Amino acid sequence: MNSAHLQIIALRPARQLAWILGCAHFAVLLVLATLPVALWLQAGAAVLLLLSAAYTIRLHAWRRGRGAVTALHFTDREQLRVLMQDGTWRAGRVLGSSIVGVACTVLNIRLADHRLPLHVVITNDSIDAEDFRRLRVWLRWGPLETADAADSTAT
Repeated sequence: MNSAHLQIIALRPARQLAWILGCAHFAVLLVLATLPVALWLQAGAAVLLLLSAAYTIRLHAWRRGRGAVTALHFTDREQLRVLMQDGTWRAGRVLGSSIVGVACTVLNIRLADHRLPLHVVITNDSIDAEDFRRLRVWLRWGPLETADAADSTAT
């Protein structure tokens, strides 16, 4: 990767995220089963919860569907373009509410043509290890200076 610009970062399906989302939805389903409410209400809520699990895992973990993000291209620390599943590139800005962690990074992106932010979850199994490290460094501290730029500012 060029130190002045990140290359396009392709995102793969995230098995770890699928597992985590599945377990979280299952745990809520177990809690729902213990609630003292009518059986028809529990069944309705369970159906909604299963639909939520299917949608969330498909969109965020398997990166399928209209709103799925399959690649990122940063132009500077906060500005980027995202490649959607349908093949279109959309410009956006990384919000300050994004979280950069060692095993997981959550990007909250304000797209130019959307009112609500877009959320992209990147786990360490959905991206190459070196690309993930560079992405985290880029998001925390911005682009690194090239050797030529550092020399020109020193003189």
